[in-house]
Amino acid sequence: MDEEGFREFLVTKRKLSEAAVQAHVGMVKKAEAFLRKKGKNSDLSKAAPSDLEGFVAVLMTDGRNMQENLMALARYAYFTDNRQVVVALLELLDGSEVLQNLSGKVKQMVGEKKHKEIFEGIELLPLGTHSRDKPKITKKVMERLEAKLDEKTRREALSSGLHGPIPEEVFLPERKKFQESKSLDDFLKNRHEEYVSELEGYMKNKTLYFTQEIDEEVVEYVRNTPTCQNGVREGNVIVVTKIPYMAKKYLHEKNPKKKRYYACHCSWVREAILSGLEVSPNFCYCSAGFEKRPWDVIFNQPVEADIIQTVLKGDLICKFAIHIPKQFLQS
Repeated sequence: MDEEGFREFLVTKRKLSEAAVQAHVGMVKKAEAFLRKKGKNSDLSKAAPSDLEGFVAVLMTDGRNMQENLMALARYAYFTDNRQVVVALLELLDGSEVLQNLSGKVKQMVGEKKHKEIFEGIELLPLGTHSRDKPKITKKVMERLEAKLDEKTRREALSSGLHGPIPEEVFLPERKKFQESKSLDDFLKNRHEEYVSELEGYMKNKTLYFTQEIDEEVVEYVRNTPTCQNGVREGNVIVVTKIPYMAKKYLHEKNPKKKRYYACHCSWVREAILSGLEVSPNFCYCSAGFEKRPWDVIFNQPVEADIIQTVLKGDLICKFAIHIPKQFLQS
């Protein structure tokens, strides 16, 4: 372990306290000791994602599967440019709170009795659970939701922001840009150009955009797809498509099933696409809720979002409609 370099990285780049640095270093040392004991390469910088599965399982068994412990490992992998491990750990962290948040939202909306009817006997999987183990639970939760709740309530619960509350302050600069734009269409055009420039920055710097590498082909795809991540106005809605989760592989894939798999961002359902397990596409209102959140702030009021296409219905991309409030339809 490059302890000295990692410490400097955590202090200068991540601005962590000495206590946090100590905890990060300790967690990496524990991981490397585990690998050594298992007869694997004990240098975490050279580990494969499969090498770490056993250690994550130990953390889960011991109740040490906290976000900060997985982040410590992810940060060391990032520091040593072990991108495969970075991606694997970020996939464990991203969206891990979704079912717990859904459970809490349902209880808040319909009360404890109805909540118990839906979630009784369902294990809300702990942090560290591999994505291959999630779809069966998602399927069961959706079957219960669709049997016990009306469509309006179910949709509201799923689209309520299950990835956790994103503070309004994050999107206030976007609201300001919108207010200063000539029109909504002009704002959307500029927003798309900024997004392309952002991706070009990731490509130039050879850094990960969340969990994926960006190359010229991906940038060109986004450049020629104005709906991608930002949206295009069509009548009284803004149509938004998600950038594929593994865009480089998506663009080269010919098999429709694998193409849908590479498009999907959601760890709670992605593996179902390959296994053939049928999970209700209504679960994608969770993604619709994520896509609408910036517009809640930009328009300074809650907006509605619909699913137009989803890979869970056999589509090759996920597409959503953000409803424009009436006062902005002529802008």
